[in-house]
Amino acid sequence: MSGVKPLAVPVNVIYTYDGSFEGFLCCVFESVYSRELPFDILCEEDAPLMLMEMRSVVTDPEKAERVRASIRLKISGRALELAMTVFCSCLDHKELRMLEFLLQGYREGGKLCLKLGNAVMEPLLRAEKHLLGEANLLKGFVRFADVGGALVAVITPKNFILPYIARHFVLRYREEEFMVFDKTNRTALVYQDGKVEMLRFDHVTIPEASESEARYQALWKRFYDTIAIEGRENPRCRMTHMPKRYWANMLEVSDLVRPAP
Repeated sequence: MSGVKPLAVPVNVIYTYDGSFEGFLCCVFESVYSRELPFDILCEEDAPLMLMEMRSVVTDPEKAERVRASIRLKISGRALELAMTVFCSCLDHKELRMLEFLLQGYREGGKLCLKLGNAVMEPLLRAEKHLLGEANLLKGFVRFADVGGALVAVITPKNFILPYIARHFVLRYREEEFMVFDKTNRTALVYQDGKVEMLRFDHVTIPEASESEARYQALWKRFYDTIAIEGRENPRCRMTHMPKRYWANMLEVSDLVRPAP
């Protein structure tokens, strides 16, 4: 992408792409070489029918690699890291915000990443902080169950945090086989035979717990209830350290949010 001045003019067109990070980089390529700032960038799978012109951007690995290299060279490695992290976040219109950041970065260089209060930087930094914070919380909130000799857990995060918790659980359960299913993003982190994979599933049916697993779950629930000190209960403090939106997938408190049968 050398020799191109990425000056973009706003246009009434929506880019659609395949939802991959490489696909997004191809949208950046399209914007830079067309010298236009699209009205929005949407994943083809989620794009609604609109009267505005829709332009499908095909993922080209060569173009994606050129953009990736140009971000590192013309802006900084930190800019590429930020873009990759925010891409996994739940930030509204994240692709368009990332594009605006990169276009400004091509003009200003790496110094843009030092402007923490900049209008294009601030929402990205906030999204990055939210994602990394959620990943850190879920390292402690994931609850596994033994299903047929493998450990299985279900999570419902706001961000796509599986790539940020994979190493933690691989190191912790190196000798086990496990799966963490992200119900929000319909993706499973699968570890077996010493290999890690990310697999897309629309739905995962988890078998009922075995009799042995049910006994262990009952023991864990009893332990959690037993160590509680009634006189020091502080629901507000508990929800601060253990946000309620995670409770449905946490055995010890799931009965507090699930409707009674």
